[in-house]
Amino acid sequence: MGLADAQNESARFALLLKTSTALLETFNPRTTTSDAYFQDAEFLQNPLLGEVELNFVHQVFYGCHRYSKLLKLFVTSFIYKEPTTALRSEQPLYNILAYLLFFRLEEVGIENLRQFVNCGYGSPPALSGLLQYAMDKEELEKWVMEEWLKHYDPCFLEEEIMGRLHRKEHHLRPLLNEMELKATGMLKSGGEAGPPGTVKSKRPLTDFQPFNLTAVKPRLIAEPDHHIEKDLIANPVPGFLNKTNLAKIADERKRQMEENKAKVAMKYSAADEFTFETAQRRDHASVLEELRAKAEEKFMEECTFQPQAAKRIVPRDDAMVRQTVASVLKEDARLRQAMAKDAELLKQYEAELHDASHFYEWQEKMKKKDDMDEEARMKERLIQTQLTRESAKEAHDASNRLKGIQAEHQKRGIQAQLDVRDKEQEAELEEKQKLVEHTCEEREKARIAEQEVLSLKQETAEQRRKEKELEMSKKKKEEELEMDRKRDLIRQIRALERVPRESAKVFDRAEAPGHGLLEEMSMAELKERLKVMHAHHQRALFEKRERQLAKKAEKEELLTEKVQLLAKVREQARDHMIENRDHMRKQRLQDEAKKDRQRGDVLMEVAARLENKKKEKKDQERRLRKELHEIATKQQFQMNSLEALEGHKNA
Repeated sequence: MGLADAQNESARFALLLKTSTALLETFNPRTTTSDAYFQDAEFLQNPLLGEVELNFVHQVFYGCHRYSKLLKLFVTSFIYKEPTTALRSEQPLYNILAYLLFFRLEEVGIENLRQFVNCGYGSPPALSGLLQYAMDKEELEKWVMEEWLKHYDPCFLEEEIMGRLHRKEHHLRPLLNEMELKATGMLKSGGEAGPPGTVKSKRPLTDFQPFNLTAVKPRLIAEPDHHIEKDLIANPVPGFLNKTNLAKIADERKRQMEENKAKVAMKYSAADEFTFETAQRRDHASVLEELRAKAEEKFMEECTFQPQAAKRIVPRDDAMVRQTVASVLKEDARLRQAMAKDAELLKQYEAELHDASHFYEWQEKMKKKDDMDEEARMKERLIQTQLTRESAKEAHDASNRLKGIQAEHQKRGIQAQLDVRDKEQEAELEEKQKLVEHTCEEREKARIAEQEVLSLKQETAEQRRKEKELEMSKKKKEEELEMDRKRDLIRQIRALERVPRESAKVFDRAEAPGHGLLEEMSMAELKERLKVMHAHHQRALFEKRERQLAKKAEKEELLTEKVQLLAKVREQARDHMIENRDHMRKQRLQDEAKKDRQRGDVLMEVAARLENKKKEKKDQERRLRKELHEIATKQQFQMNSLEALEGHKNA
């Protein structure tokens, strides 16, 4: 039962990684947003994904999209650094694991991170290399820190990204050793054996020893002539440093600014201002409007062009249209289809003694009824729209008053938050100043270590360069020997090709080739056979031409009959179209008149309802004023009674 639970748990973590990877691979930020794509993704409809799993996938997808620059630079540098173990097809998986390491390690936890790494989704060598690379601060500064600094703040990278991750290094070390043992079968320390089936390295680790150089003899320094005093006494702190602070300095600057403003205001009096004649005019808006109307009237005087409407020229006779064979055949086919359909309807009527005319009449009647219902609904909707407009205005005014009260409350809360934030910023500034001092001290030690590593790398590079030169010279000699051997072989082949060969054969036109095929003939017999076949072909071609001419004449006669029939049908259709057009014009005029009458009825009804509603509101306001007046009068009487009672008691 325990093994089955473990397998189910691994499958659950693998499903989460697979779903998140699919989201990152199929997401296109140019066509949609992250939230919209997460809601529309089809593969998120998996019944195995519950509410907790979907929430995890959503947060991982949003986080990878938000920090895409940082994660992309990190994963790209890892692929270039470890090309033998990292796979480009697993790049979205590396983005997800890097996001969990850098931003969500405290929330996910070490145990859940171990489940994600060991669930089987991803190659163990690549995942082991990714964890080692993320925990190696020197490699990050060498490969990716310079590109990170182009997009992010140094304090954010050092404290939030690298600092927070390396503070968890002692908790992550067992996971790193486990992944390294799973990927390679052994640990770098060489002293810890893996599970059964793993390979342990038998070679001892390299023990670095310093070079046996001649020790430097210490230089003798002469003793000083006089005694150096070692006791140093610090001077007292100047008193003026404690007499002021930042608040006093800010108040002093504000006071000086006010004094400068007052001095500048005293230099310029009201008498020095310019007085224009335009300031003495009255009703500037009306004068400006009059001038604007005159200018527009003068401008519109030039617009006197009134073009005459073009007269419609109605042709007296029908235009002659040249028809092609294809158009005639198409129109004839449509006509025959219509005739066949009419014949089928007549046949059905003769057999069943009824047709669909009653259904069409009922259908037309129901359509008219639906149109009338729709018109009544639209009329009622217009009335309701006008009525709700007044109530919307009143609701808008009430909402504005409520928003004013809420805004005042929010202002007080924001001011309190600003005061708290100022205090926090002052405390944070002091902490950052201390951190800068500590960082400056540690930076000098890093430069010394870098110089030592650089000198060691230079010596190693020089040794490798000498080895490569030796290998290149040896390889060059081998290539020269191989080239000499190939040249000798080419000379032998060319000498064999230059040897002459005899190949000649006499040809006889009257003799068969003799290749062993059936019905072999000589050249002369083939020419005679060709002449006979050519004459037979010419005779067949003449007969085919005669048949085609006869068929063409028959086709032209049939086409002429079809054209005549189509002309008659077209004339009947034109007469029917003219009748339908006149009927439709009359029907359209009747519909427009009916709509005008309905529009007038709607306006009158809306006006009547609004008038009734205004009367009701006026009556309600009148009753409210009357009640308020009665309440005020009653209160006045009560106050007078109380005063009279108090006066009586005092008397």
